[in-house]
This record gives sequence, structure tokens and C-alpha cells, in this order.
Amino acid sequence: MARGRKTGGRQLGTPNKRTQEVIDRLEALGCDPIEGMARIAMDDGNPIELRGRMFAELAQYVAPKRRAIESNPPNTQPIFNIGLRRAEPVPTPTAEIVGHIVGHIQPAGDQKEQRAGSL
Repeated sequence: MARGRKTGGRQLGTPNKRTQEVIDRLEALGCDPIEGMARIAMDDGNPIELRGRMFAELAQYVAPKRRAIESNPPNTQPIFNIGLRRAEPVPTPTAEIVGHIVGHIQPAGDQKEQRAGSL
């Protein structure tokens, strides 16, 4: 390959073999897919979902697709500065703490008896 220039192969803009075959078959049938989509899109008798899809497909040939833009232009300061820090490790409960908590929990049967007695 020559440096900085194309040599051999298809000329720029020439469709590949398979694409050209499809184009030739559609022409032989007298079929224009763009015209067909336009007719479907403009027919008020078609469902709105179908018409919308056709218009969206056709729009690709008329208007470029929108690209995402950067929300924070360069050389600007962020609006919010949220400081994050590492979470501190949670201490493992000691036997003393667990025993204290368990000592305050009453079995379900005892609670019912207490409520019944207070009525």
C-alpha cells in the first residue's frame, strides 16, 4: 500500500456487490423503499405507531441524529461539590452488648399474656 493514498479495491463511494444486487433487484421490481415509507407515513388510515416509525426512519435521511453534548464545559467549576469520605468500619458487637440486647427481648407468648392481663 502506498503511503498516504489508497491503491486498489473499490473506488470511494462504490457500493459493495451485495448492496448493488439489492439496489438492482428493487429497481427491477419498480420498488422505491423511501417512497413506500413516505406513503405509509402520510396515510391517515394507518395506525399512529406505524406512521411514527416511518417518519422516524425517514428523518434519518433528512436530518442528522443529535449527539449527546457535554454538560460541564471545559475550564468551568462544578456547580456542586460533594465531598465523599470512606465509611468507617462498624465495630463488631461484643458478647456484653449482645447479652444486654437479648436480655430485653421477650418471647412472643409473654407479650400476649402481659396484654391480656392489662385489659
